[in-house]
Amino acid sequence: MVFPKSLALFILFIFSLVLVGDAFSGPSVRHGLRQYRQHDMHHGMGHMGKGSCPQVRFTVSAPDEFLRLKNPLKPDSINLFAGESLFHTDAQPTACKICHGSTGNGMGMMAPGLNPPPRNFSCSETMNDISDGQMFWVVKNGLPGTGMVAYKSLSDEQVWQIILYLRTLAN
Repeated sequence: MVFPKSLALFILFIFSLVLVGDAFSGPSVRHGLRQYRQHDMHHGMGHMGKGSCPQVRFTVSAPDEFLRLKNPLKPDSINLFAGESLFHTDAQPTACKICHGSTGNGMGMMAPGLNPPPRNFSCSETMNDISDGQMFWVVKNGLPGTGMVAYKSLSDEQVWQIILYLRTLAN
């Protein structure tokens, strides 16, 4: 069977429109629906929501010389951006958001397997009672008996940048 030239051109035109439409429309509907159903655990984003607030925790206290420390960095755009980048992607051995959630609510994708649960940085009632020095000590040394590992590879400046960023998360 031979198609008339006009029908072949029409089919080619429709096929081209579909390809162009797919190229400029973003993710397909199926991918979008799958992501919508699983959005709360996609790529370490974690569960959305407020998390536990106030969060009752019994954390080992840092030595006195750390408790008195104040963040020496200014909360300017450069330091806040650096802290945000470290929290979301750049900190090693793993990004902070994997456990603490992308909003800092303590409900990251690894949180369900951790006891005690990760700290909720979005709770001002909890965060107001934690000194900069305590946070610095915990980030650098980790917390035995919890999922919080030591971030010894981070420079002091990077730890202070993360702390600046964490202070912006409390509501």
